[in-house]
Amino acid sequence: MNIRAQIGPEIHRELARLRSRFVPRGCYVQLKEAMSVLEDRRRAELAEGLNPEARGVAVIGNSGSGKSTAVAHFFRGHDTLRLLSHDTETADVASFLVPSPATLKGVGISCLNGLGYPLMRDRTAGIIWELVQSHLRELQIMFLHLDEAQDLMGSQSEREMLAVVNTLKSVMQNRHWPVSIVLSGLPTLKTLLNLDPQLGRRFTPISFGQIDDIQDGKNVCELIQQYRQAAGLESSESVENDDFVARLIHAAAHEFGILIEVIIGAIEICMRRSENTLQLQHFRAEFLRRTGCAGDLNPFIRRDFTALNPRLLLPGNEDTRLGDVPPRRGR
Repeated sequence: MNIRAQIGPEIHRELARLRSRFVPRGCYVQLKEAMSVLEDRRRAELAEGLNPEARGVAVIGNSGSGKSTAVAHFFRGHDTLRLLSHDTETADVASFLVPSPATLKGVGISCLNGLGYPLMRDRTAGIIWELVQSHLRELQIMFLHLDEAQDLMGSQSEREMLAVVNTLKSVMQNRHWPVSIVLSGLPTLKTLLNLDPQLGRRFTPISFGQIDDIQDGKNVCELIQQYRQAAGLESSESVENDDFVARLIHAAAHEFGILIEVIIGAIEICMRRSENTLQLQHFRAEFLRRTGCAGDLNPFIRRDFTALNPRLLLPGNEDTRLGDVPPRRGR
């Protein structure tokens, strides 16, 4: 049946609900605990009229690991933290995406715009960040979140990266209003944090690591069943065995966020075909849709699927290599 078959608005709403579901991992629990400690500490200091230097959290993981989604979910769902918005005079959290290519001056301008104070004339990076800190204090921001923070490095020289390091430290050490910085980004972010030991010791690192079919296979199988049941679908034996779970994890490049996307994509194809049983063929079709990989280049078909790099689009046979994807470990 054609997967482009028309589906009713109720199915669209069901798919939207599936995509809005959040599945916490162990690393999310670590993130939640680290952020809660910083919040409790800061509120206690404010109650005592104290302003010691703040600490930060660095959330690090590959593209598709789910780190940005986890940070956003924490801020949205935390009852005692108010996100900055246009209709509030004060807030606890300001969250911004680091522009690319990033410069210290450009990031500062982006923060000023997000804080509601666009720059009216050209200023130096130093003055811009003084303005940023002044407005953070005025808005009573406790947490400044910068997503895609690895772009703070870019192709900058060591001198420019040191300027970034010193700026981050100055925000956390501000005598009048220290602000905790939350950085989320790719593993290259570690280079920036390790550039200065004084900066690194101020951050609690949270790693959103890859998933593995040996350690995480059972949880992934349960995850498939949770999403299937939420969608009101039946299951087949073709998606309830260890070999399938290993293929699914590899197809997701061992990244949790991508894994969720593949599962929901397969469910959508099942629904579009007006079928009520989630099967292997739906996952094959979803991987084909995502990458253009058919036949022997599809990990849900190929026997030695670990030879495929699932991150490649429209690969040729010469591209059947692992790349950065870890090999499947023996049982």
